[in-house]
Amino acid sequence: MKVLLLSGDYVEDYELFAPFKALQMIGVEVHVVCPDKSAGDTVQTAIHTFEGHQTYSEREGHPFVLTHSFASIELGDYAGLIVPGGRFPEYQRVDKRVLDVVRHFFGSNLPVAAICHGLQLLATAGVLQGGRSCSAYPTCSVDIEAVGGKYVHFDAASDNVHVDGNLVSAPAYNAIGSWMREFIRLLGIKVQIP
Repeated sequence: MKVLLLSGDYVEDYELFAPFKALQMIGVEVHVVCPDKSAGDTVQTAIHTFEGHQTYSEREGHPFVLTHSFASIELGDYAGLIVPGGRFPEYQRVDKRVLDVVRHFFGSNLPVAAICHGLQLLATAGVLQGGRSCSAYPTCSVDIEAVGGKYVHFDAASDNVHVDGNLVSAPAYNAIGSWMREFIRLLGIKVQIP
């Protein structure tokens, strides 16, 4: 089974590395891509943290080596899509190619896991219209509601997730464990603890 993971410079470090490694651990092949970059190129990640200011702070994270080239993806090869947060959704939401990828997975009713600012891509792609509900980083509620989606509020530091059909969403990286558990369930994978 293959899953596509969208990325770009200043993707949230945890929201890229954790799902990548968690899915690899259970045998899922994860293809990490970024528009205008190729397999072997890197994206720079960012670490966002809360330090008592009015908003989060940003630090440089780890470089991540892309596993595949965006230009060569075949969307029909993938069972699901992961859209992490960070800053990359902000600037990639004006890229028609990225929006078409998002639309493909929703049009095919395939599992999609989106977290934090990743919901900005879904909002711009038009897949939240008609009252589809999702969670996201709280400041993204404006983007979701502006396109006719229904924002489900959870504290950004919570481990809560929201599932609406093929979409599992969460507010931020504290929810990665719950977020991945629900995405794995949507993929139809059974993980059992003896």
